[in-house]
Amino acid sequence: MSLKNRINKILRPLNVQVHGLGYLQSLGKGDFKKDEFDFFKQIFGDRPITIYDIGANRGSTIAKFVDYFPGARIVAFEPIVSLCEEIKSKFENYKNINIENTGISNFTGEQIFFVNKSIDTSSFLPSQKAGLNSDSQVKNIAQINVPVKTIAQSYIEQKIEQIHILKLDIQGSELNALNGAEDLLAHKKIDVIYTEAYFIQQYIDHPLFADITLYLSKFGYQLQDIYNPIYGNDKLAWCDAVFVREDL
Repeated sequence: MSLKNRINKILRPLNVQVHGLGYLQSLGKGDFKKDEFDFFKQIFGDRPITIYDIGANRGSTIAKFVDYFPGARIVAFEPIVSLCEEIKSKFENYKNINIENTGISNFTGEQIFFVNKSIDTSSFLPSQKAGLNSDSQVKNIAQINVPVKTIAQSYIEQKIEQIHILKLDIQGSELNALNGAEDLLAHKKIDVIYTEAYFIQQYIDHPLFADITLYLSKFGYQLQDIYNPIYGNDKLAWCDAVFVREDL
């Protein structure tokens, strides 16, 4: 173990860390990457864009989008009634935000939804133990039927010309949602995809980061970067990933 690592081991309980020369040089040059919202702003600037927020939860991401793109049209989806009502209350004065109490899948109809101990971990997929601290939070406590539709169906209903940012945070159902937007992906109707992606299966039949990357590559989307990595047992468990059309 190097001297720097031995020192950091001692300092860890104090939340203090010693960095090497390369870190300091990067700091001096300003080499640290921007966060994903800065990247979105870099691409779209002040243009009037359309954003799809799938898995809106309590609306925290909507609030960030509003801060960065106050003139954006936002279409949000949340299948849990209580969370949907909470979001509607928060943004009731925003005429350019449409919030739907529905889930997004690869078909239109109804689907079983697994409500978990931590409501934020609820999913269309049944959970399983993954050896992570989150295992206790994904314990299923109820099952409900919720309406679902495809992104393509919503695109038609909303009479949208282009989805500039598609945000997905739906606990393992991201690939199903993308399958329901296949024609839009093929015809370049979606510019940027901002999705949660897992490296460890927290849900049964849960597609992983590599599955999403491979699927999107068929339509000419390239990984721009990963953000907000979460680790479990010293392994990368999940992150947010941004994919961009290679011709954008």
